[in-house]
Amino acid sequence: MKKIYNYKNIFDIKKKEVIKSLNKYHFVILRNLFKKTQVRDVLKKIKKEFKPQADKIRNEKNYDLIKTNYQRFMFGMSGGIKGALNTNPRYFRVFYNPLWCKDIYKGRDILLRLTRIQNYFYNLDPNYGIHEKKTKDGLFVASRFQHYPIGGGFLAPHKDKYAIKAAKQLGINLYYNFLLIMTKKGKDYKSGGGFVSKDNKIITYEDIAEVGDVVIYNSKTVHGVLDIDSNLFPNKATKDGRYIALTTLFKW
Repeated sequence: MKKIYNYKNIFDIKKKEVIKSLNKYHFVILRNLFKKTQVRDVLKKIKKEFKPQADKIRNEKNYDLIKTNYQRFMFGMSGGIKGALNTNPRYFRVFYNPLWCKDIYKGRDILLRLTRIQNYFYNLDPNYGIHEKKTKDGLFVASRFQHYPIGGGFLAPHKDKYAIKAAKQLGINLYYNFLLIMTKKGKDYKSGGGFVSKDNKIITYEDIAEVGDVVIYNSKTVHGVLDIDSNLFPNKATKDGRYIALTTLFKW
């Protein structure tokens, strides 16, 4: 078994072997399914279109905003104080870009491909959840880009409890999270980055990940993002930092 698998085609992925490694290492990297140049071009477009004044916050009544092109800044101690796994402090930005909305970041191809990798692991139709309508399971694909700014962008250790609920609606016991790496540690930012916890030890997978890699972990895995360049002063308007793409199944 190994942590990094090289595939050029989605349907070449050996799911059983990958999942076996995932259970052992708590994360797996799929490499060569995306072209680095294409991912970097999308990142350039995101940075070009990004306007700090477009940042919004959202209350519980505005859930449907995630089904639109919508720029959200997420910060604070979400979830209250009812135990560590119910509290999820964070400081990062989300660019929601649903697959049925205008392709403002020219990232439709990579978001669709990431969705189809996810659907392949779930044994779903390749286009499951990509349309502006509720699936028979009451789910949809929440496609988005996330930006963890230099100067302390972070996400505290947690489990994806809402995504786990969505997986259960599909009759799936384990939820798998698929994130596309868009930046390189050491080049786009110097310290921090995505991690998983294994045997109470922090494993920073972005020490070995490359732009275009897909990182997978499952719903049993505690994960988060260590402070991005915390030696720098926070600046909400900065475009610099860590970027990833995600296509998670959410409840409609």
